[in-house]
Amino acid sequence: MPRRIIKTCLGITVLIILALAVSASQSRREAEGQNSALDSPLLSADDKAQLSETLRLQRALGDQVWPGLGRASIPIILYNDRYEFLIGKTDPPAPWAVVESDNFNGEKYYRRNASTPQAFAVQVGDRWAGSMSSLEWMNRKSPLKLSRDFHVVAVLHEMFHVYQATQSSERFRQAMRVYAAEARYPSKEAEFAAAWDREGYLLATALKATDDAGIRRAVRDFLQARDARRARATLSSDLLAYERELEWLEGLAKYAEIRFYELASSYGGDPAYSSYRPGLPHWQTNFVLLERQLARQDGDLRFYLSGMAQARLLDGLSPGWKEKAMRSGVCLEDMLRASVGRDAK
Repeated sequence: MPRRIIKTCLGITVLIILALAVSASQSRREAEGQNSALDSPLLSADDKAQLSETLRLQRALGDQVWPGLGRASIPIILYNDRYEFLIGKTDPPAPWAVVESDNFNGEKYYRRNASTPQAFAVQVGDRWAGSMSSLEWMNRKSPLKLSRDFHVVAVLHEMFHVYQATQSSERFRQAMRVYAAEARYPSKEAEFAAAWDREGYLLATALKATDDAGIRRAVRDFLQARDARRARATLSSDLLAYERELEWLEGLAKYAEIRFYELASSYGGDPAYSSYRPGLPHWQTNFVLLERQLARQDGDLRFYLSGMAQARLLDGLSPGWKEKAMRSGVCLEDMLRASVGRDAK
C-alpha cells in the first residue's frame, strides 16, 4: 500500500514535505560512496538517543495515554536511506541480521536493507514493530527542520498502531481492508465536502467550549450534521465502514501522539521533560485544518483529525471510553452519541 511508505502521522504539513522528498531519496540511494547518517550501516548516537527517549516516554506516560500501553513490549524499526534497524525483538527472521559491531543500551539490534520502508506497524515474524524514519533522514530531506520532541511522539504514534494490532487484531485487519473503498468515496463532491467542513467546525467548537453544556451542544450538532450528510449521500455500508474504521485506526494513533506530548509538557518543572512545550506547538495547524478545511484533506487525512477530535472529547464526556474502544464494531461516534444522551439522534 503506497500510502504507507510516507505515513501521515507526522501531520499534514510534514506529509507534504516528505512526499516531495521520496524521489530525491531514491536517487540518493543509488549514488555510490556515501557515508553519512542517511545511509550508515549503524544506528547513530542521535538515533540511539531518540530511541531511548521514545522508550522512556512510553514507560513513564504510556498507561496514562492508554491503559496497558506503558507496559507493552513493542519493537521499533528506525530506517535511513539504505537500512532498517530493529530493536526490541530477539532473533527476527531473515533477512534481518544482527549488527555484530554495535549494540543498543547493551542489547543486540538487527539490520536489513531498506527497499520500501514504511512509517506504520510492520510485521516482523510473529510480532509487529512500530516503524519510522530517523530524525536525521527527515531533516536532511525537508526544508523544515523537525525537532527531537516531535520525532519522539511520531515514533510513539506508530507504536500505538502496534498496540492496536496486538490488542485487537481482527479490528486492525478490518481497518486495513477498508482502504479498498477509498476510490469510491465521494470526497470531491461539493455538497459532501461542505458538509464535512461543517462537521470539522462543530468538532473544533466542541473542543474549544469551556462549559459542559456548550461541549454537549456542539457534539450533538456534530452528530446530527454527520447523520444528515450520510443520509443525503446514501453512503453504502462499506463507505460507512471506511469512515468509522479509519477514525479508529488513524484518529486514535493521532490522539495518542498528541496526548503523549501533552502529558510530557505538563511536567514543565521537571528537567527530564524540559523540551516538551505547553500549548501543543506542533499541532496548531492541525487544529486549524480541523476547524476550517477538513474536507480538503485527501485520502485518509481527514480521519486522523476527526477521529482525534472525537477521542479528545470522549476524555471529558466519557472517561471510561478506552475500555471499549478496541472492540470490533465500537465506533468513536457511537460512544460520543451515548455520552450526550438521547438528544443526539
